[in-house]
Amino acid sequence: MKFKTLKPMMLGLSILSLSIAVNSDLFTQVQAQSELTLTAAESTSNELTPIVNFKPDSNEELDASKGGASRPTNIKCSSDETYNPPMTSLLPSSQQGLTVTTHPTFWVYIPQTSAPQAHFTLKDENNRGVYQTRFPINKTERIVSISLPKDEFPLEVGKTYRWSVALICQPTQTDIPIVGGKVKRVELNSAPITAQDIGTSSDLLLAEAVSYGKAGYWYDMLNNLAQLRQTHPNNNVITTNWVHLLNSEGLEKIATKPLF
Repeated sequence: MKFKTLKPMMLGLSILSLSIAVNSDLFTQVQAQSELTLTAAESTSNELTPIVNFKPDSNEELDASKGGASRPTNIKCSSDETYNPPMTSLLPSSQQGLTVTTHPTFWVYIPQTSAPQAHFTLKDENNRGVYQTRFPINKTERIVSISLPKDEFPLEVGKTYRWSVALICQPTQTDIPIVGGKVKRVELNSAPITAQDIGTSSDLLLAEAVSYGKAGYWYDMLNNLAQLRQTHPNNNVITTNWVHLLNSEGLEKIATKPLF
């Protein structure tokens, strides 16, 4: 399994009265009123209004009777110090979300740990394994991404899956740090926004994040913002939206942690 590798985008992304008007119920007009240049040198305003907001889709709720995953606890590898904050999946408070892609990306905060590896598992509605892999861990705390291989394991429309990430502690122990949640794939019920509609690829990612949030597509919204956060780490527009989003779902303790 490989972490998602992102190619640097062109800097100089500018939004001047960003206005997105798409003929779909999913996409509404969005404006960023002041001139915001997405570069580390020019993005200096501290008074920015977040434009990416998550609104769960009440028409596409997951099966609440089975529940999502629980919020993280302070279970740790025996050789580690207490985790503060603990290992955490980047999910809304319900610990479940929607996606419109066949191969979503999953984001997890991993604290500083002695564990050399983590184990990712994806299971279907019948608790059958769909995909699993182990990946190495850097000993420093960070938010990491896990993506499904693009040539296999596509999620099916209308199906709900459960995923988890567990630390492989050394020495081994029975009670291990583990987090995760649920994901349901749904169909995008409108034409997607294209670069021709918006402009640059970075403009497109931000515009999609706004529309995904309004439609309740958590995984897609989060992944777009995370990509922008990685490529524009010092940009106030992106940082404001990222921190606001995580804070709104009770993830304020990891909102400013580094992404890799």
